[in-house]
Amino acid sequence: MTHRHFYDLITLSILLGCSFVGVAITNISPASSRTYWLAMVPVFFLASLVTEWPHVRNGKYSWKTVIWNHSLQWLALLAAIQMVFIIQQIGRLNNETTGLILLLLFALSTFIAGIRMGWVFRLAGLFLATGLLVLAYLERYLWALVLVAIFILVIHHFVRRYNKQEQPE
Repeated sequence: MTHRHFYDLITLSILLGCSFVGVAITNISPASSRTYWLAMVPVFFLASLVTEWPHVRNGKYSWKTVIWNHSLQWLALLAAIQMVFIIQQIGRLNNETTGLILLLLFALSTFIAGIRMGWVFRLAGLFLATGLLVLAYLERYLWALVLVAIFILVIHHFVRRYNKQEQPE
């Protein structure tokens, strides 16, 4: 395994870990997810610079061009996130919808960065998009899942109780 491949795997692991935490926070507390996702924009920006560093060292891109392109990419995401929160504050979006829109924006920005940069950011963008769909369906069917879980627990309780009564002492 080359050093570049190793660093790409570490970067991917960090991005996926941060994404997983963000998806969990968005699911648990959409209002709190604002701070988290705003803080993640600089993390993803720095990860994108680290990922592009070998291209700068090899002379493929100039450092100024890389910083300029990535700054525009991630500042645009910050502006979009702020716009979503402005729309939420005027009452047009609820917390759950806001969280889903933030995930969508982040997934799209990350995937688009991956088009220029490579598989690490494309994969992270796909993970975010998949997390978005899972959250959307989970919220829709959560009550059905809770009822199924309760039903399974009740059956388990009665089966266990029945088995205890059948055993000779």
